[in-house]
Amino acid sequence: MINVPATQTNGGAVAAADNYNPYAAYGEQATGGARNIIKFRKGRFFYGQDDIEIPLGTRLIANMPGAKVGWVRWRDGKPTDEVMVLIGDGVAPPRRNELGDEDRNLWETDDRSDPKDPWQFTNHLPLKGPETGEEFLFATSTRGGIGAIGAFAKDYGTAYRQKPGKLPVIELRASDYAHPNKAYGRVDVPVFELADWVDEADLLSAEAGDRTREEPAPEPERAAGASNSANRTGAGHRTRF
Repeated sequence: MINVPATQTNGGAVAAADNYNPYAAYGEQATGGARNIIKFRKGRFFYGQDDIEIPLGTRLIANMPGAKVGWVRWRDGKPTDEVMVLIGDGVAPPRRNELGDEDRNLWETDDRSDPKDPWQFTNHLPLKGPETGEEFLFATSTRGGIGAIGAFAKDYGTAYRQKPGKLPVIELRASDYAHPNKAYGRVDVPVFELADWVDEADLLSAEAGDRTREEPAPEPERAAGASNSANRTGAGHRTRF
């Protein structure tokens, strides 16, 4: 099993209030907290701002209960709103004509100067590294990406009732097809192959264990009559490191 290459993170400075980033805050809410957005380009998978490549054949746990479908509104290349529903709820997202923004004269234009609808039909598939627990999100509005999630959802839908308490493991693959317009040649598309299943309870237990190991050990109880160190200078100032 191939593990996802790790990102390098900067240590724990807390942002000041005047550094508040509304776009980052929206992204945190819209992606369910997943910071690593997976993208598919030219037959390869990447994630993060630095476009770290994820090798084909990498396996990730798919959080199907968290999979969403709906609409994301874009302005100046940034998401400004979303209307998404959980696929598992069996509720259809609203139709495009229920969202407003229908005046094409107010739309932004694409690179060919054609009006571009600000609302893009979108699928979200949350993923997780089986070894590290690192969270990812495959967010797509492309025909190939939506088709990949749809094909995987069909495979998952035929088996999940026989796999109670389990989550599917996907293997990242790629395929291609001949575009009807020969000028475009062959088009690469992502593939999510259902490769295995894992126990959700074991996954949650492992995550809880990781959190427990991060907590400092409790202070041992002192016997009656022992000196009270809380009155000494510097007592109680402990660090985790």
